[in-house]
Amino acid sequence: MKQILTLVVDKISSEKKKQPFGPIQISSNNQIIAITKETMPDGSYGLSVKFRYLTKYLNKDIEIGTIDISGKVYYNGDRYEQILELWKNEKKMEPADSANIINVILSEASVTAVIISNQIKLPPPIPLPRAKAATKKVDTSYID
Repeated sequence: MKQILTLVVDKISSEKKKQPFGPIQISSNNQIIAITKETMPDGSYGLSVKFRYLTKYLNKDIEIGTIDISGKVYYNGDRYEQILELWKNEKKMEPADSANIINVILSEASVTAVIISNQIKLPPPIPLPRAKAATKKVDTSYID
């Protein structure tokens, strides 16, 4: 059974180098840096998956700012030994295993990045929902 125990953020840094202007390119990238075997808080064995979530703001080649979040996801699913072995040998994970862990990273880190972007007055790194004004429908049934 796949089980994510928790995500722990170890480091958050942000920097706005220039005031945003013109069209801004926003790119977010998450990276799994290391996977190690660890004893979990409940005494069982599992994995510590170290990650980095980096958002860059650019206008052409001019760097506007960055948001950098690093931390660990603790995982103690049934396949933790196979995941660790594949990582040690090839520095990769099976797609089904990585999707589970990456989705946790994305859901936590992207929300944190939105909050940070608001604090340093940069656009949010992910599209936010927007309300649209309702338009009044004109009754044209009387027109032939």
